[in-house]
Parts: sequence; C-alpha cells; structure tokens
Amino acid sequence: MIRHKEVCREHRACADMVKLRDYQAACHRAILDSYKDGIRRALVVLPTGTGKTIVFASLPQFFRMKNRMLVLAHREELLEQARDKFGRVDPTLSIGIEQASRRADPDAKVVVASVQTLGRSNSPRLKAFNPDDFKLIVVDEAHHAIAAGYRRVLDYFGVLRGPTDKLLLGFTATPVRGDKQGLDQVFEKIVFSRSMGEMIQAKWLCPIRGFRVLTDLDLSQIRTCLGDFAVDELAHLVNEASRNRQIVRAYERLVPGQKALVFCVNVAHSQEVATEFRRGGIRAAPVWGEMPPEERTKMLAEFRSGALSVIVNCNVLSEGYDDPTIAAILMARPTQSPLLYAQMIGRGMRPAAGKAHLTVIDLVDNTRRHELITLPTMFGLRKDFDFKGEDVQQMRLKLQSLARQYPGLDLTRVQSMRELLLLIERVKIVAPELADEVRAYSKLCWIKMPDESFWLDLGDSGWLTLRQNILDQWEVFLSGHEVSSYKDLKRAFRDADRFAEDKFPDQVKLLGQNLHWRDDPASEKQVGMLRGMGIQPEVGLTKGEAAVLISSAKARRGARGSRF
Repeated sequence: MIRHKEVCREHRACADMVKLRDYQAACHRAILDSYKDGIRRALVVLPTGTGKTIVFASLPQFFRMKNRMLVLAHREELLEQARDKFGRVDPTLSIGIEQASRRADPDAKVVVASVQTLGRSNSPRLKAFNPDDFKLIVVDEAHHAIAAGYRRVLDYFGVLRGPTDKLLLGFTATPVRGDKQGLDQVFEKIVFSRSMGEMIQAKWLCPIRGFRVLTDLDLSQIRTCLGDFAVDELAHLVNEASRNRQIVRAYERLVPGQKALVFCVNVAHSQEVATEFRRGGIRAAPVWGEMPPEERTKMLAEFRSGALSVIVNCNVLSEGYDDPTIAAILMARPTQSPLLYAQMIGRGMRPAAGKAHLTVIDLVDNTRRHELITLPTMFGLRKDFDFKGEDVQQMRLKLQSLARQYPGLDLTRVQSMRELLLLIERVKIVAPELADEVRAYSKLCWIKMPDESFWLDLGDSGWLTLRQNILDQWEVFLSGHEVSSYKDLKRAFRDADRFAEDKFPDQVKLLGQNLHWRDDPASEKQVGMLRGMGIQPEVGLTKGEAAVLISSAKARRGARGSRF
C-alpha cells in the first residue's frame, strides 16, 4: 500500500501546499512508521482546534494513494468540514458525500460517509461499495467507533480482520471515554498524541482563564447512565428560572459583550436560556440537533458575523463546529464525562487575531454522590478549586513549581492558590508513602503521580513511566519513548521491573523496597539534595524516606502530562 520513497517526496509537496504544522507532519511520519511496524488499526489523539481534519485530508497526497479512501463521521457538520478540508488540500481531488439523499460518485477518490447511512443493519447503501477498492478507512471522532453502526461498516470493509494491507485510522480529540469502555475493541495502538496543555504551551491553542459560579441546586439524586447524568432528569432539575438567570448574570458580569457559546442539557433548556438572555437585552439564539439545517446555518452565520452575541446550544456544537472568534464558553450543562467537557471547551480554543484568551465559566451545582467534571478537575485539582479568572496554564505551571518544592503536599485538597500558600506555611514536609499498587505488584520504589501514572527514577539513565491510555492499556515508557504496552497493571509492573533489572542493574540495585539500608538515617548528601530542591527535611528522616522524597520531587519536575 505505501511506498516509503514516494511518500517522502509527496509529503514535502503536501506540506508546502497546506503549510503543515510541525506536529501535523510528525503525525504523518508516525502513521507511516507504525504501518511499517505492522500496525493496521491506529489511533491519533489531537485536541480540538489543532487541525486533525487537515492531517487526514492530506493523507491521499502523503500516501500517493492509488486506491480509494473512506472517511466515516456521524454528524452533517463533520461531513461538510471534511469535504471542505480535502478540497483545500487538493482542489483536483474528487470527493463524494454519502448521506441520506446524497450519493457519492462511483469514481470519487474520497468518500465522506455518514455512519448512520452506511451503518444500518443490512444497509443496501453499504453493499453498493466494493470493499477491495478502499485501502484507507478514517474514522473521525473515533471515540464513537465501538458503536454497532461503526463496527458493521468497518467489518464490511475488512479492517477489523487480519492479516490485511489496509489501514484503519481513527482520530479523536479526547483521550478518554465517558463510559470507561476502552477503544482497544477497534484500535491496536495510539500512534501519535498531543495534549491540550502541550498545545497551549506551544501556542497552537489559546490560553484559558477560568471562573466558577455556584448554584443552589443539588444533583445528588440524579441517576447516572453510560457514565454521565440521565439527560431527562438532569434537564428537569437544571432548567430552572433562577439558575437560568444566574447564567445570564455571569455573562454580564464576567464577559459582557463577548461572543459566547453556552452549553445546555436539552432543547427546552437551550430555548429557555436563550429567552433569558434576550430578556436582558442580549442578542442570543438557541440551536439544536433536530433544528431545520437551513435555520441552524442562518443562526450560526449571524453568530459568526457578530449579529448575535450568544449561541445557546444542546448536543450539536460539541463536535465539528469551527469558529475561532468565540471568546467565552459557559458550561450550563453539568457533566461527569471528561470526554464531553473537553469537547465543549475545545470549541473556543482556536486562536484568532485580537483574542488574548478563552474564558470558561463553570456553573457548579452541589452533589454528594457524583464526580462533576469542571475546569479544575481537568488539571487534577478538586472540582471546587477557584481560578478566580487567572490564566489556567500559568496557574498550572505555578502549582507544578510549588509541587516540586513541596512534594509532600496533596494538591487535590486545596480550593484556591491563597489556601495553598497558607497550607505551605504550616505544612510538615514528609516523604510520601509508596502507593498500594506499587507495594502489591512491584519490588521497586515506583512513585505514583496525581495523574495516576507511575514513575521509576533511574538516575542519569532517565525514567521508566507507566501510563494508562484510551485503549485501556498500560504503556511503559523509557524517558518518553515507548517500550511496550499491557492490558493489566500487574503484568506491566512485572515486565517493567524485569526490563529495568536487565538494562539498568546498577541503578535498580538501589531501588528495592526492602533494602536494609533504607531504615538508616538520611545521608548528608540526601539532605543536601533535598535542601537544594527547596525542601527542608524533618529530623529523623530515613534514607528510604529521603530517597522516595527525592524521587517524588524529581518525578513532579519531569512530569508534563495531566488529565488536561
């Protein structure tokens, strides 16, 4: 399917035409390398706003494709967006849309298809395609790919069975699913990924500042369905006049006059909130999935032009909507899903001229039973941490700096920067204990991080790291380079320990949990290292405790990833 020399020549031409960003070109290379290594069901994770559609739209040129390509999506906006990007990359490319009354030309090089159209049981539309004609199948918003409709299409085109020379390639902005189901049922490996935090740091996404607005509602009695709140029950509770007025007041107080996108629970909720905005003299309109397409297109065009200040939507603009001029997101829809939350705030994270940052306003309801996802929880902080309008990325870096200085602190316990600073003044720095998983599955002193990853300090040789990915696999990395992956944590620890013992015997002999010297008093060298890190060790610290404290501080310094 892929000829390496031809790919390299064409990739340079493609990069010149669409001006691929460095990470987009690196993604192409990663896809090619993984294909050469035998991976036929690959997954790419790129945040919303970083051009994942451009990445797959440039694949026909990158691969110098002689066969046809299929792109699967589940929303009309995604189909149109994909067609437009293919045309931008290569205006000579023949592109067809297969959806409802629209049928792709039999000679179309690229078919952009609705999964609802092709994925119906015994669909005659699906059987009209010759699966042998298609060597590359792309799934946009690939976190949906385990659904039955997708599986029927993928099975028909032969990409779920091996061996094959075909390539199934999934793209998603979200590294987790709300219902905790792993995508390993469809995909073999994440071949390329970038986090939202990395893209903000690299200035490909705009900075975020955060506010929280407390409500009087209690969500404790609402049932959970598929990893999130039951929609009907949630809408009945939150579509309440005083809470809707709070949404409008938050807009007027925190982002007056700015272009804002409001996320609501259902159609009735979005209509009521839009009405409340208009009562306040603010130009606002609701949009929803079943709205007539021409009416929705008109509303969104008015929003883009500035004729409307606020669009209030439910269940329609979380995917496939692109307007970089959005300046604020109001989260009026409570959620337990990191996937949904990341998609919603991602709608406003594209940079635009004159846009200094995106403002995210969380409407925070009470709950005793449920774990709400809010802007702070995306950073591993407690849901009621208050950014008070501060730049979230700068706050994150400040918190990381304090965590390096005070590795004994549990940052999930503090609600504001002021509270953290007060805690630091009186905290007694002690060595963190080894996690239960480490004691159960390993002989070595792994450090568990706030993002649930595990780190093993190999001194000058770097770090071994264990992380769980969207495929429900535990990946083992050596200083950022993947070594292997495992389905269960126990085996991952066992083989990672063995790898470390074989490759780094001198370092590992100092990392055992039960070494006799660990109970000896901390050495002067250890105490000096701790003080050099800004840590004042307590009297009576043992060598083992000092070693864990030093490793913990170094791990926090080296860790770049987070739930965000």
